[in-house]
Amino acid sequence: MKIEQADIYLAPTGNRRAVLLELTTDTGITGIGEAGVAYGIGDRAAAAMLGDMITRHVLGRDPAKIGAIWHDIYDLSFWTRNGGAISYAALSAIEHALWDIKGKAAGLPVHELFGGAMREELSVYANGWWIGCDTPDDYARAGVETVARGFSGLKFYPLGLADPVSVVRHPMRRSLDARFIPLVCDRVVALREAVGPSVEIMLDFGGGLTTDQVLRICRRIEHLDVLFIEEAVDPSSPEAMARVAAGTSIAMAAGERCQGRAAFERIMRLDAIAIAQPDICNTGGLMEARMIAGMAEANNLRVAPHNYGSTLATAISAQLSAVIPNFMVLEYFPDYDREPAYLEVLENPLEPTVRNGAMPVPTGAGLGVSLDHAALRPHHHANYQV
Repeated sequence: MKIEQADIYLAPTGNRRAVLLELTTDTGITGIGEAGVAYGIGDRAAAAMLGDMITRHVLGRDPAKIGAIWHDIYDLSFWTRNGGAISYAALSAIEHALWDIKGKAAGLPVHELFGGAMREELSVYANGWWIGCDTPDDYARAGVETVARGFSGLKFYPLGLADPVSVVRHPMRRSLDARFIPLVCDRVVALREAVGPSVEIMLDFGGGLTTDQVLRICRRIEHLDVLFIEEAVDPSSPEAMARVAAGTSIAMAAGERCQGRAAFERIMRLDAIAIAQPDICNTGGLMEARMIAGMAEANNLRVAPHNYGSTLATAISAQLSAVIPNFMVLEYFPDYDREPAYLEVLENPLEPTVRNGAMPVPTGAGLGVSLDHAALRPHHHANYQV
């Protein structure tokens, strides 16, 4: 079997922009993947990086040689060594598509190729339920409504302000007006009081504050039994992350802006996190994320995969979540299809299968999902052939 064609799609899908790849073999079997730069900037850069990697290292190759292709790209692309989001996102998409082909060829889900599922369903927590909220009462009301829909875990951005472009705007220049700190804390207090003690609350600080301000906020909310704080400070400073972790009883989590196992090794070595959050669409793919999960297990840490892409990203994340022993919970956006100008990129997304805060592990061959080519046709970006 040989890879003879590649197609890239750039699809605006609600508050995200999906960078999708489809590889086609000479036997007609296809594989799909996603480059995880669905927010912020970089979608066209990731698509261009994908094109270069595909033409130089993928076309004409045997798709079964996943490790060899991955390492050829890593070793020969220069910017993949100690690489950043764009190079690792492109590499991830290629790796996903290769596993999808391999699973389809074998008639097995990808998770079976990784040793088999360790659970029948995946716990998920709700994100995005807070859109449109501002006051503490707004968060309390929306939180209660989300819990009533069957979710027992809620994540939100207490430092965030509404933004018409990015949906939520994080603090800038590592500073938060001191007058805003009481509102930040009141939002968390109001949510906890509204949903009760049995609902898990997770906070995302967006990496926007200095250590002293983060610890000041942590001290005021420690009694609220927060499950974890994500990106409490800028992830480019593992030392600052470690100082925060040492200064509060609240568990720290990070990973969406950590590319590859080396980045995770550094923050684990410094005891900067209690929960690892690799994004399978930008950390190097399924194999790399599996190794990161193994490193986390060796350090007695849990894994809560970061998941903010198209519905394909969810399907990919589910494959990893099914096979790692230290899986904790998967990020999920229950109202993803209500976002303005939302475009569904799959014919059979997993999101509608969620019931009472859990997603069944997919059983279809490969990644278990298929692109909606009719919906994506207007967003076709590039084609490459042998």
